[in-house]
Amino acid sequence: MEFGPKRGHPIFIVENFFKDFSLLLIAVVIGLIQGDMRVLYENIGVLVVVLLGPIQRIVQYFTTYYTVDSEKLTVKSGLFKKNQLELPLSTITTVDFSQNVLHQVFGVYRLNVDNASNISNTNTKVRMTFAKEDAFVVRDLLISGRKGLDGFNLGEEGAALAGTEGKRIKVSAGDLMLLGLLKSKGLFFLQMFTVVTSALALFSVSLSNLLAESVADTIYTMGIGMTAAILLLITFVISFICGMIGSLIRYYGFEILDNGEAIKIQYGLLTKKKYTIQKNRISGFFYDQSFFMRLLGVGSLNLFAIGYGVGDNESSEEPMVFPLLKADKVRQAMAEILPQMLEESVYHKPKKGSLHYFFYGLGFILALIAAGVSIYCTMYVDYCQQVWILGALILFYSVTGRVLEYKNAAIYGNFENISLSYGGFRKITIFVKATHVESVTAKASRWKERKGVASVTVSYLAPLAAANKVAKNVPIEAFDEVKTKLIY
Repeated sequence: MEFGPKRGHPIFIVENFFKDFSLLLIAVVIGLIQGDMRVLYENIGVLVVVLLGPIQRIVQYFTTYYTVDSEKLTVKSGLFKKNQLELPLSTITTVDFSQNVLHQVFGVYRLNVDNASNISNTNTKVRMTFAKEDAFVVRDLLISGRKGLDGFNLGEEGAALAGTEGKRIKVSAGDLMLLGLLKSKGLFFLQMFTVVTSALALFSVSLSNLLAESVADTIYTMGIGMTAAILLLITFVISFICGMIGSLIRYYGFEILDNGEAIKIQYGLLTKKKYTIQKNRISGFFYDQSFFMRLLGVGSLNLFAIGYGVGDNESSEEPMVFPLLKADKVRQAMAEILPQMLEESVYHKPKKGSLHYFFYGLGFILALIAAGVSIYCTMYVDYCQQVWILGALILFYSVTGRVLEYKNAAIYGNFENISLSYGGFRKITIFVKATHVESVTAKASRWKERKGVASVTVSYLAPLAAANKVAKNVPIEAFDEVKTKLIY
């Protein structure tokens, strides 16, 4: 049986609407607010810029053809420069479905196809958008290969899962909202800053000046320190509310099915995603805990697998297995999926007297500079009498973070699995199958080497962005222990 050559579904043109049509949308909104659309059609430079994304998408749709036969997937694309990608079915590791709102409305599926090159710099990820009938035909053809790469191929996935009802775990809406409440807020603050600055750019100059005057009056009345504290508190409250709502929407209906040979994960309200991961492709896990999660003794358990958990924000998989799991249940939960994780060893932690090594870095230097600038402003700049509070908070945050890094750093190794932990306010603990570890390296300056201290890097089979992790400033004996457990 053969499929194609055939183009994808026309919804491909607008499936990433806010990404590809964002400049055009912003230009139209500005024109409507100002009541003058001539800025678009009288300025050829602006017109070219705002239409570049939509035109590229349209051209990509009309010039891309997909063909699947019994041996390979072929993708031909390009208008002036012709490209042809041939992907052997035997190397395909993952074929998954996802649907955003537009896909659900029009009955369309997006296929995300990965192959084994995801573990290297030569990442191959093919994304195709088809109507339901074509999507299932293509998927069946893609997973039909039987000569997989070390068991990574999904050729027998359908047979393994068909009619099989394994252990099923559903996550409650309350746990999903709690997850959003407890997750780290750094990325949210950055996104919120971008949204606010973009929104202000849409206002007229007079309104922007009015807002600036209102802020200046508030600072004059309350002081810059109190104003900043109030704004920070408001931002935190908004982040907590948005975090809960966003987590509920993103992970709505989160469900895990374990049939013994593979695990199937599905979730999503606006964008529905379904993934199937063969257990023999899982290299290990990482337990992610924000500062607030650690206070409650919980965290999120995620996995490492070839061809899973990589890509851009639109198409990337969330490598989460248990959104919210108590710390004392982690070992048991991992062992139910990978028995190699059952064996535990004693962690090697930084030696006493090693704390000062964690303060060597650009971050702490910048915190000291910020504290010095805040003191200068407090003493010599009008209306900045309280700004030293901000400097003190930045320095306190930096010092506390370094102390937490010292407490969280740890590593151990045995013949079944290797584990390390790192991080400050956000702690991450890695668990990797010993057979999937590719290398272990130790780095230390002469000064550290004399003290028996080194930073140990463990490299393992996983998506490239997550394939190397470091336990900082641990005893050199930890490196010796780990390397003796590797199978060369």
